[in-house]
Amino acid sequence: MSRTMAAPPRPPVDERVLGAGTGLRFALLLVLFLTSSATIVNRIVEVLADPRNIRIGCALAAGADPESDYLGIALATVRAGDAFPACVRRYVPTAAAWVPFAVLAALLIAAATVYWLLPRWKGRRGRVVPLRAVDPEGELRPLLDELVRVAGLSRPPRFVVAPAAATAGAVVFGRLRRYSVCLHGGLVARRRRDPEGFRAVVLHELAHLRNHDIDVTYATVALWRVFLVAVLPAYLFNIAQDLKDSAASAILGPAERLGNGHDLLLSGVMIAFVYLARADILRTRETYADLDALAWGADARGWHHAAAHGTGKAAAPGRLRGALASFTALWRTHPAWDRRLAALTDPQELFAPHALTLFVAGATATIAGDQLTDVLNGPWAAGALRVLTALQAGLIVAIPGVSVWRAVARAVLTGGRIPTGLRAGWWTGLGLAVGELLTSSTSGSTRWLPNHPEALAVLILISVGLMCWTAQFAELSVRSWRGRTLRPAMLLGLAAIWVVFALWYAWWQADGHTFAMGWAYSGTGIRDALLRDLPGTVPADRDVLAGFAAALPLLLPIGVSPFIGWAAAVLWLLPLLAWTRRPATGVPDWARRALRGAPAPELSGPLLPPLRRVLLATAAGTALCWVGTVALMAVMHTWQPPPERRYGTYMLIHLTLVLLVVVCGTLTAAALTGLTARRFPLLVALVAAGTTALLGLAGAAVLGTADGCLGPLNTLATSCHVMPAKVWPTVQLLFPLALGLNIFVAAAVALLCTAARGVLRSRRRTAAASPPDSGPAPRRERLVLRRVTAGVVCLTVLALTAAMSLPRAAGHTSLTKQQLIPIAALPTPSPQVLAAQTDAWLRLGGAGLMARFTTEVLAVLTALQDKAALTDRGFAATRIRPHCVALEHLAAETAAYFPVPDSRTQTRWAALHERGKQAGADCRRGIEEGKLTVFAAAMRSYVDIGASTPGVLDSINAEAGRGRSGH
Repeated sequence: MSRTMAAPPRPPVDERVLGAGTGLRFALLLVLFLTSSATIVNRIVEVLADPRNIRIGCALAAGADPESDYLGIALATVRAGDAFPACVRRYVPTAAAWVPFAVLAALLIAAATVYWLLPRWKGRRGRVVPLRAVDPEGELRPLLDELVRVAGLSRPPRFVVAPAAATAGAVVFGRLRRYSVCLHGGLVARRRRDPEGFRAVVLHELAHLRNHDIDVTYATVALWRVFLVAVLPAYLFNIAQDLKDSAASAILGPAERLGNGHDLLLSGVMIAFVYLARADILRTRETYADLDALAWGADARGWHHAAAHGTGKAAAPGRLRGALASFTALWRTHPAWDRRLAALTDPQELFAPHALTLFVAGATATIAGDQLTDVLNGPWAAGALRVLTALQAGLIVAIPGVSVWRAVARAVLTGGRIPTGLRAGWWTGLGLAVGELLTSSTSGSTRWLPNHPEALAVLILISVGLMCWTAQFAELSVRSWRGRTLRPAMLLGLAAIWVVFALWYAWWQADGHTFAMGWAYSGTGIRDALLRDLPGTVPADRDVLAGFAAALPLLLPIGVSPFIGWAAAVLWLLPLLAWTRRPATGVPDWARRALRGAPAPELSGPLLPPLRRVLLATAAGTALCWVGTVALMAVMHTWQPPPERRYGTYMLIHLTLVLLVVVCGTLTAAALTGLTARRFPLLVALVAAGTTALLGLAGAAVLGTADGCLGPLNTLATSCHVMPAKVWPTVQLLFPLALGLNIFVAAAVALLCTAARGVLRSRRRTAAASPPDSGPAPRRERLVLRRVTAGVVCLTVLALTAAMSLPRAAGHTSLTKQQLIPIAALPTPSPQVLAAQTDAWLRLGGAGLMARFTTEVLAVLTALQDKAALTDRGFAATRIRPHCVALEHLAAETAAYFPVPDSRTQTRWAALHERGKQAGADCRRGIEEGKLTVFAAAMRSYVDIGASTPGVLDSINAEAGRGRSGH
């Protein structure tokens, strides 16, 4: 019995060696509250300002089909050009810009009020009394003051008692700098019988104050109570009204009902996620409070007693009961007593990245990001959206990043298995992908899932890659860092993955998510634009340009972003600097502090493989780049076009093939190091890939500088002039791809090769463990050489990246938005939808254009009834010419407006206006120049137009009339 009741040993590693990580999750919950409230407020304000939903009418007039997916609807509005925003500005009523912000401010004030009143409400509900009311002799006060001093609180809390509470517990409540510790009546009665138990309970509650748990917890409670009481009911009422209204529309009804179904599902799941995240955080804080109380001298027998007799014990044997118990435990704010007791011995749970924690964090982050995009969707908010998206990306990646750093630090200090980061990346990425499915931003009004859900794998791949990099960089830093604290190294690593993830997350939010909807680009349109913009011909040029047209949407805009060079550089330059450090000796101060005086392991020893091995792989990749470039120039010299035709399609193909050669060399170096490096394979592969890409591009630049002087290798130049400046535009074009996007592809290849090597090794594993990469301690001259080499490489890359980030003149292209849109993405509308589109077209501007056109044509025909129309030039100038000019202007207005939804009617409508425009120009020229024959021909055109107009107008009105009963 004495062995059972003995206090467990102190945990081997300080649980706060790199922070707790719960603050970031609390911050994410606050962000979700703000974005959810702002989204709902914005939606309700829009509904109140536009009760007739005229915005949908503008989309219908633009050709949007409510029966298609979001991609088709979005492309229809894009194809409309400026007509859609002009329709919204003209016809859609909006509330004042300050109204949503005022409502959101009111909600925050309400939350602050609830936060302020919660402690008073909690005290009244518990019927608490001052301590002196139950302890008139003051026996408890000295003991409580002593415990406050032990906890190190600078400001002692107020102690109160809840006499009606028979349990031997306590609770802390209060607001900023005014806290109360409520002792239950059962605990006060137990003090004499079990003084150590009393001391442990009070120290546990004081630990919550020391850790600032109360402020964050009560702030979260106040925010979400306001959300559930004020915001969510208004939102549900709005959805109910939408469902009621949708029953009256056969066209919009199904889409609105499915959309509202998405919203209801999202609301329910979001509330569940919030509760799960909050419960998980509070359970973690309970464990931290337990450990603090134990560190301050609390007797562990209280935990043993509670684990043996209290609630929350482990479930009885049985798979079903065990699963049910695990599920219900997820919703509790306090961990089970047996788990709390186990954490006192070894707080491994505090260091292991939990799947549910990471999954919920990823999903809630995606929901918040989608809501943020909906709220800040105007051109005025583009800058704010970019900044907030970058900040949110940092929050998303920091949550799993901190957990990986903590797990790696503990594993290194205790000699445990080093986490790979794969698990953390998988669950975070899966949460991001599921969040995308829940928001329905990638699906449509007629389906629950997007057309191509496989595109969401990009989020998982990015997350896995970043967490694997984080795990390896964390281990490298933990084993080599010699400061008093490890936090600077962790912050450096988190900043690196923040830069990378911010780039990719911004791309996904702006462009990448459209690939889950479908293919939004017309390959034919892009190819034809390339044929127009790039003169010259090469063998099979149309097929080659078709390949370019298919690849460009995947490469742009992420591949030429000015930030991609910086994001790629941090991934391989930071590991490169590890070779510049002196060999580590002894035990660092931060490790001694983390182990709390326990014997510290020797962290020095072999870390990275010898640099010569990396240079061998780099040499192989660089040789492939240079030899491939020379062979390419020799082949292209054989079908070199005339000088005046070399700077179009021929040059594009040449640059593309040079890029492919550099990519092949880079991937070769990454694969070789990924397959051979036993330690830190991803970091080493990135260093080899980055160096190979730099040297490969440098070789191509040198050959390009000498182009014209190389005889059978001459490709573009016609004369021998060695001018480095002439190759700079080529470097500017290839650098973001070769040392940007190419590095990320190399990282993916390295991960695949590392995984393949792991599978092969597991099959051929023997009893003897493979020795780690090692080598002799670097001599001073080797260290100096390494530092010089790394310095030159870093400075070169940083200088080039900075130069590429400078603003440049935008290139010119003949490609228009209309040509970029694939016709297949715009499905043929049903007769009912076509009728509704035509009706909206008429109501929102089309009827006005028809009336004005008819009026002007009738005015001309009426004037022609006068005999002076063809004989009196003055009469024609005053009575006819103004209408001719008006018809010219009206043709331009009609071209700027939406086309008629029915393509056949649009052809007739456009031809009518084109004839009117030409007749107007001839009319004006005939009057101004006195050319009667030209004027008479224009008048005959007007007569023909007058005869054709009724048929066109009747077709439009008849089509619209068929849909007025359907929506």
